[in-house]
Amino acid sequence: MKIPIIIALVFIPAIAYADDDGQGFSTAITLGWLAIGCGIAANLSLVIFKMVRKIPTMRLIGGSGTSQSLTSMYQPVLNFHIMLNSVGFFAGLSHGFMFIRGLDYISLSLVIVMTVSMISGIILKFTSGKNLKFFSRLVHGQVILAALLVTLVVLHVITRWDYGIIMNYI
Repeated sequence: MKIPIIIALVFIPAIAYADDDGQGFSTAITLGWLAIGCGIAANLSLVIFKMVRKIPTMRLIGGSGTSQSLTSMYQPVLNFHIMLNSVGFFAGLSHGFMFIRGLDYISLSLVIVMTVSMISGIILKFTSGKNLKFFSRLVHGQVILAALLVTLVVLHVITRWDYGIIMNYI
């Protein structure tokens, strides 16, 4: 089941490229919005799951105790988070490479923050060393890093907003 999903996600940039209507910028813009959408879906799903897991079961279904029955669902939600963020990261990088001539400080900062988040997440997932895993958890789980990422994405969209091109997608 995982292999077909991974193969399908590999072709997302190709699908975005096929959506090009001859303007030249539409592929890059589509990849940028794809990166934003994947990031929102991946991170909100994990945050909401963690919040729901902390709510006592009595509030959820009228029983007693905590929602420990959701523990078995953590790994699939985490895999969803990793998969969508990976797709979003590579879509965002592709978007950036297509617009490399328009590189500004906000875009460069966004690339750096995205890369730090991605590398710390990879280290967190695949490392077994306690110290490295602890450091990676500190970096990856920072609320300030997440807030900086959201702020940079919003600033990037606002500063790069071109009414004529963007309106074709809305």
